Amino acid sequence: MQGREGDNEMNSASESNTACGGRRILVVDDDRDALVILGDFLEAKDMAVVTAMDGHEALARFHDDGPFDLAVLDVMMPGLDGLEVCRRLKASPQGQLTPVLLVSARTDTKSRVAGLYGGADDYINKPVDLTEFLARVEVLLRVRDRYQQLNNRRSDAIDAALVDGLTGTVNALYFKRRLTEEIQRADRYQLAMTVILIDVLGLPDPPTADRQASDTNPTAGSSQPVDKLLAKLGLGLSSTLRGHDLIARLRRSRFAVLLSHTSKQDAQAVIERVKAAASQLKASADQTESLSLRIGCAELGPKMNSEGLLARAEPL
Repeated sequence: MQGREGDNEMNSASESNTACGGRRILVVDDDRDALVILGDFLEAKDMAVVTAMDGHEALARFHDDGPFDLAVLDVMMPGLDGLEVCRRLKASPQGQLTPVLLVSARTDTKSRVAGLYGGADDYINKPVDLTEFLARVEVLLRVRDRYQQLNNRRSDAIDAALVDGLTGTVNALYFKRRLTEEIQRADRYQLAMTVILIDVLGLPDPPTADRQASDTNPTAGSSQPVDKLLAKLGLGLSSTLRGHDLIARLRRSRFAVLLSHTSKQDAQAVIERVKAAASQLKASADQTESLSLRIGCAELGPKMNSEGLLARAEPL
């Protein structure tokens, strides 16, 4: 029995090291001995520890040396106490998803509740039992990982909703929203702004079902030759633009370019680069003999909305 229990303890320690290894932890306590004990314990679990001995140093460390996976804060410190440090961390964008474990000699329910309402994610009493401390650290790190995964999925979902899956350009929904915003900004600050519409002509015809699907969803369709050409063209057109320009695929074979701070005259240089990119694709890809572009361009005028600007840019 003793040997089996020893094996279990070794396995548990190994699992803890795996779960915590490489994590960055901020530990704050005005008691140097307590700081050393907790810091050494966490480092023995393969975690990287940054320490501070007061609230002001803790905030400086958090913002200068972060990001951190967890903050361990002593509550009772002179000057800026752990509760106030916790509130300030949670109020910052960098600290919103960083779990906070409060450590305190106060064992009464009122103090624990105050800490949790102050933004802390957990609370442990002094003197600290290191086994319990490790368990709470691991739980908080798992919760943080879960939040991070959900946040990443949310970001991926937003990206998927705004990006054309075939060409990698933004989609019509995002383009029209940005166009409205840029028109408002241009009107407010009297800035030039130009839109270019690009119709791609001479593409191989997809099957009827694919063409009908593409009318309502630009990323739909199973015609591989057409998809490959459009994907290459989207990449080529994107490469001709400046970093702050915006390109979108509005429907199956129509692209739009939003040029902020750009007059119609200056946009001609962009149009020439677009034509050159299409010519390069035509020279290097199969089934592009009949490929051509029809391009329209319009500059924002007084009291013009997004619909009016797009209508004026319609290729003739």
